[in-house]
Amino acid sequence: MASLVPRSLCVEINSLRGVWATLLLPLNADDSIDVGRLETQAATLATSELDGLYAHGTAGEFQTLTEAEFDQINEVLAGAGKPFQIGASHPSAQVQLDRVRRAAAREPGAIQVILPDWLPLNDGEVLAFLHRSRRPPARCPWCSTTHRMRRRRSVRIC
Repeated sequence: MASLVPRSLCVEINSLRGVWATLLLPLNADDSIDVGRLETQAATLATSELDGLYAHGTAGEFQTLTEAEFDQINEVLAGAGKPFQIGASHPSAQVQLDRVRRAAAREPGAIQVILPDWLPLNDGEVLAFLHRSRRPPARCPWCSTTHRMRRRRSVRIC
């Protein structure tokens, strides 16, 4: 798939290096999130030599979280003081796109998404979905210039 993405689409790749740890989701007996344990976990990981922290991976509980829980976990993640990445995946493409928008406001190094899986997509449909899911990075990794966006046919380009 990487060969289908034109160089004019800036992708932040510098933040994807090193050793990263995922936040594990501590739950109370009633299945609510134990925010205190989550904050303690994030603080402990932040004092380590890890390169960054991550939440909401595809092996996690991302599809079971309410949107308020998703935002609450991201607040803890962003406040840990380490580089961080956010998984915005959701079985609903509309919810995922809204998660991308909200996650981008926290300025993570990367945001992970999944493709809609209820029907096969051709290459053009995959690219159209990824275009819609992306957010602009601060710097272009190919030209190393400050990223300036302009709109062309509703697709963001450098």
